[in-house]
Amino acid sequence: MSDKDVPSNGGSSLKRQLGLFSAIMILVGTVIGSGIFNTPGKVAAAAGGSGPNLLAWVIAGFAATMFAFVYAELSPMFPKAGGAYVFIKEAFGEMAAFLYGWSMIFGSLMPVIAMLALGFINYLRYFFPDISLTGSRIIGSLIVLFLAAMNVLGVKQGSKIQNIFTVGKLAALGLVIIGGLFTIKGANFQPVVGEAGWSATFKAAVPAVLAFGGYYVLSYMSEEVENPKRNLPLATVIGMGIVILVNVLINIVSIGNVPQATLAASEKPVADVALAIFGPIGGAIVSLGALISIFGSLNSSVMGLPRVSFAMARENLLFKFFGKLHPKYETPYISIIIFTVAAIFFIWTGTFMSLLLMGVFVSRSLECVVAISLIVLRKKQPDAERPLKMWGYPVTTLLAVLITGYLVTLVDPKYMGQGLLLMASSIPAYFIFKYVVNKQKKVEA
Repeated sequence: MSDKDVPSNGGSSLKRQLGLFSAIMILVGTVIGSGIFNTPGKVAAAAGGSGPNLLAWVIAGFAATMFAFVYAELSPMFPKAGGAYVFIKEAFGEMAAFLYGWSMIFGSLMPVIAMLALGFINYLRYFFPDISLTGSRIIGSLIVLFLAAMNVLGVKQGSKIQNIFTVGKLAALGLVIIGGLFTIKGANFQPVVGEAGWSATFKAAVPAVLAFGGYYVLSYMSEEVENPKRNLPLATVIGMGIVILVNVLINIVSIGNVPQATLAASEKPVADVALAIFGPIGGAIVSLGALISIFGSLNSSVMGLPRVSFAMARENLLFKFFGKLHPKYETPYISIIIFTVAAIFFIWTGTFMSLLLMGVFVSRSLECVVAISLIVLRKKQPDAERPLKMWGYPVTTLLAVLITGYLVTLVDPKYMGQGLLLMASSIPAYFIFKYVVNKQKKVEA
């Protein structure tokens, strides 16, 4: 398969316009979103002590990194739009791929876009505290519309926004880390273990998972990455290295600068850390950094989602117009428009936490399937070119599946049920789309 000419079953193909730096910024910008600004407090509350707290981050980070390396192996093998949708189709066939694509779009990606938009407004209230719920939803909708318009104009426009905002968020977090490392107080690490003991570690790892999610968005854009066999695995390794470094240091600084009881009760933990380090100006710095961070993550999510439906339409698993490219900008503009409207619906009907927990359950469950597809493809296609092989395979792959599989069972049953319902809806949807598409083929013939 040529890197420049991706077979498309007669459909359209996307232009390769993203270099290594942009690929890294997309991954880092997606993963370091609202999670790192919101989850340290939730992890601290569940952990009860600094020991389980830090170990929870290690467990969540390990599982996410292993999953990211699954993508680092598979993405260069199949450098097409759609990412894991393509991997699962190669491993398990058409129906399994549709179930993944439908579930990821409606059970994870769209709710996450809505969640990020609402999370953006939460930090905007630091500067404008009188924003109402209706006002939040209007502003969130306008932000999503703006980013959709930028991404219709071309992936380069979207990637330029991504590069600027990712650098900005890293600068803001770097300021907190550098300042915080010099003001750590050893007493804040007490107690090392809370009343629940070390058993609290896995419960604490559930919210920590959020701060490591989103690395898969880069794979959805594989068809637009230049020299994918080199740049996709390299961007994954470098990008996840940056993510782990930032997340670990932010949490060490958080625990070391704020008493655990205060951290556990905080809705804006990193802002409290900045307040402890820099004084009143710290809250403004971190709130601005959070706005930059969430905006960048929101942009990369808006960039990635339409590539899944584009790939499905190209394989005749969605209506053809989902795969139509703009005549001038060569972007899947109809997919972008349709899912922008759908994401705005989620903004107006959901809450931050409900969208967050449902999205975590669905995305983590599907990631286990993606990891299993790696094992299947090692058997089905043993001689395929693999520029980077999964490190420690199969032990690391199976460990990631077992750890994540256990973590998703700890999600609140209410949100687990919502996620399962959305995932189950993919089964009748598959047969409906197959019937309609086959009927269209007969008419065209």
